[in-house]
Amino acid sequence: MTGVEAKLFLRDPGSILIVFGLPAGLLLVFGLIPGARQPSEEFGGHVPLDTFIAPLSITILLAMLGTTVLPSALATYREKGVLRRLAASPVPPSRLLLAQLLVNLAAGLVVLVLIIGIGALALGISLPANLAGFVLVTALGTAGLFSVGLLIAALAPTARAATGVGSAVFFPMLALGGVWVRKEDLPDFLVPVADVLPLGSTLNAMRETWTGAAPQATQLVALAAVTVVCTALATRFFRWE
Repeated sequence: MTGVEAKLFLRDPGSILIVFGLPAGLLLVFGLIPGARQPSEEFGGHVPLDTFIAPLSITILLAMLGTTVLPSALATYREKGVLRRLAASPVPPSRLLLAQLLVNLAAGLVVLVLIIGIGALALGISLPANLAGFVLVTALGTAGLFSVGLLIAALAPTARAATGVGSAVFFPMLALGGVWVRKEDLPDFLVPVADVLPLGSTLNAMRETWTGAAPQATQLVALAAVTVVCTALATRFFRWE
């Protein structure tokens, strides 16, 4: 079933363009901006491409997979009766859920490696200085963002509804999480918000680890809390039909 879901994922040109093209495109476009590969006082003496653009590209990838691609696919299956038919077959519907998770996680991992690989080879991006912290943040951020997507999938009756709710979650997190405007440039009262939203806490914790610092406890606790709460609610309210 995972193989079938992977084929369906790869046959959708929209998914390929968004998931694979957008993050890599962001990295390459910003990498060509003059000064992006030079240390900047505005970024604490660090290289903006390393310490902001690369984490931003990875976070946007995880957020898109978690809050839009995954819930839309599951809601489509519910809307078309696929989940209902699977429930009456010898194949447990839970396998479809696991297959979807594995396919999206694999896509995220492939693009993450591509972003870091392309960035290192073509643009000279350095690897995260705190590699262990980066891996921890990536795992927690993926879990947090995907749990939000599972909750959306649990509640959305149709694919259109899942897409709408996912967008309503995704775009405000871009604005308040430090993507459109860096956390440091947000109003003081919004800075704590950027560190507790799933997208913002993932991005800002990745930025910390890329410079060699440790992620803030607030960011890690926020991601763990979102994962637990959203997963519990998704389990409670998820329906196969």
